[in-house]
Amino acid sequence: MGYAIRFENVTKRYPRGGPRYASLRHDFSEGVRRAGRRLAGQRNEGRGPIALEDLSFEIEEGESYAIVGPNGAGKTTALKLISRISYPTSGRVKVRGRVGALIEVGSGVHPELNARENIWLYGQIMGMSKADVRRRFDEIVEFAELGHALDRPVKMYSSGMQLRLGFAVASHLDPDIFVVDEALAVGDAGFQAKCVERMMKLVAEGRTLLFVSHNLSAVEAVCERGVFLLEGRVQSVEEISPLLRSYLQWTDDHQLKRLEGGVTPVGSAYLELDKATCHDSRGVERYAFSTGDDVEIRLHLRALQPLSYPHVSIGISDGRPGNLALCSMLVDGGAPEVLEGRTVVSCKLRSIPLLPRVYYLCASVRSEHAYGDVFDWQSVGSFRVADAPGLVGPAAQAHASTDGAIYIQHDWEVK
Repeated sequence: MGYAIRFENVTKRYPRGGPRYASLRHDFSEGVRRAGRRLAGQRNEGRGPIALEDLSFEIEEGESYAIVGPNGAGKTTALKLISRISYPTSGRVKVRGRVGALIEVGSGVHPELNARENIWLYGQIMGMSKADVRRRFDEIVEFAELGHALDRPVKMYSSGMQLRLGFAVASHLDPDIFVVDEALAVGDAGFQAKCVERMMKLVAEGRTLLFVSHNLSAVEAVCERGVFLLEGRVQSVEEISPLLRSYLQWTDDHQLKRLEGGVTPVGSAYLELDKATCHDSRGVERYAFSTGDDVEIRLHLRALQPLSYPHVSIGISDGRPGNLALCSMLVDGGAPEVLEGRTVVSCKLRSIPLLPRVYYLCASVRSEHAYGDVFDWQSVGSFRVADAPGLVGPAAQAHASTDGAIYIQHDWEVK
């Protein structure tokens, strides 16, 4: 089996912004600039932003393939090169077969035409005969669920209706390669599930699928392999589970770097926090753990005046409202008789039941009467859970890092 898509040292540089309208003055000045660089022995390098740089990877025929990466990584640009909407500045993009693409809402449909006319137009653009389009027509209308609006101009459709029509047309008119971008995010949950079923059916029929989405659960369930792009360059090309692990690890590392030095707790007239540190069971300072590890959180405090029976609380969250866990002397007791000078308050967490992602630490200190904060509740630090046991399901990496944060040991039994 050969390749369906091949990128060979592809670079895409968008032109630098010039005047809104072409002018002889602008063209003349640019020509003089280029001539001057040539006379000086310098190369006339492009001056616009680079979207893709020296990109090389290959997608086999009949393969379901993902492109993952953060916003601005070059994912949509790569799809536009495959669809011939745009062309590379250098290098070659080889494509074998007919491409059906849904890169953005409304792509592939003309707003002035109605749904019926758009289906016929798209089929002709794809090089299909009238008989083939006629044979597929009812199936497209049924999938899009737009029979009630078939003769209404597409410009009068909502974004969700445009998505239904675009996906139905692109996926049913016999594409050899089906390209889908993040446009699916516009659809409702039921239609998204319907689209995933359609994509898996196409792959089962031997078509090539290229899927770009921030819905990592869908990516992991549908795709076999993928490429991780970052700033227009290939970071890794591998099987989908380790690929998503690499991407999620980069995401967490990026988040931790953003948080480093960014948390500056606000002290009070009574108490200041110098720093909050995390340690493993041996006391070694670290900030990456595995599900089930012991974690020790140390608050390095400085009392500006002696405090009697201060009640310390530490909360853990994954960024969503509310705490996932709360360890508090208000509940457990254990408040020290007095806190003065520099003191380290340590809280040892046993076998943390947390799945991979970044977690945020918050803390507060209440007075001896458990009323009124001598150190206000606020963010004091963060740590990351990097690995978890038993991730073997079809969407394990994505679900563990985006859905429920708590891991409960369990067993399945079907009778």
